[in-house]
Amino acid sequence: MNDNPLISVIVPIYNVEQYLKRCVESIRRQTYSNLEIILVDDGSPDNCGKICDDYKKEDNRIKVIHKKNGGLSDARNAGIEIAQGEYITCIDSDDFISQFFIENLWIAIQKSGCEIATSWFADYYEGDNIPEAKKVDMKDIAVLSREEFYKKLLYQDGVEVSAWGKLYKTDLFEGVKYPVGKLYEDIPTTYLLVEKTNKVAVIPNIDYFYFQRSTSIAQTTFSMRKMDAINHMDDFKNYIIHNYPSLKRAAECRYFSTVCNILFQISSPEFKQTKENLWQEIKKYRYSVMTNRFGRKKARIAAFLSYGGYKFLHMIYVRTQKGTS
Repeated sequence: MNDNPLISVIVPIYNVEQYLKRCVESIRRQTYSNLEIILVDDGSPDNCGKICDDYKKEDNRIKVIHKKNGGLSDARNAGIEIAQGEYITCIDSDDFISQFFIENLWIAIQKSGCEIATSWFADYYEGDNIPEAKKVDMKDIAVLSREEFYKKLLYQDGVEVSAWGKLYKTDLFEGVKYPVGKLYEDIPTTYLLVEKTNKVAVIPNIDYFYFQRSTSIAQTTFSMRKMDAINHMDDFKNYIIHNYPSLKRAAECRYFSTVCNILFQISSPEFKQTKENLWQEIKKYRYSVMTNRFGRKKARIAAFLSYGGYKFLHMIYVRTQKGTS
């Protein structure tokens, strides 16, 4: 293993002109400097393409791909395809990272011998204070088996399913691509990468800042495309139940949370049947979730409140949404 291997940073870019410089500057300021920064202009209609080209002239670590718009998965795949680094990390172009983000993940991989490392994140709203970053403490590096990792992921206990916030051995992407044309593309991809390794390094450092804006996928009005989240998570749930039966209730808990999240985005009567179908899923899993002492408190409370009916649960859910996922 090289002492200081090349790490490829993949940044899919579309219509984020006012946030892009913040993102790229946070990457350029990394304390780990042996980087290949791949900016993928996914047919962005604003000035993102020019901003990317200007950065390429400034920093010889930067490569730029200009491509026809194909969506987040397609852009990420395009960047991964040309990546020369021994390791890969993904950063969304409206987000940003602390100066220790990559170094901390690399230390975790180097000290643990893992092929994937992950750190934690903070939701960021415009004007929020940014917590002071620090280098990872060796004693804080946890090495988890696949099953231990999945348990934390399903309970959202310091681990998330997101493509970003992680450092991956590049070889893991052989035969694995993000699904083009689908939303919530990280759900069906992350566990495929984890399945190709035996253990994952997890550190508690908050080094990734997930920018919350009204035009993000999570904040926009419901459309049937958002059912991708339900379908992906249902597949993941079934995969876990089949391969890791001890985690059945953990998988049901995460699936329940996803159903809640999508259900309460539906307001148009056009989707009445979809709304009813999702409410039936809530009723199907609520007892399992409510009585799961390992479940997230929020999910268990939601399961309990669901016995008061849809309108009651929806009212409570809306009141408690800021800063949650």
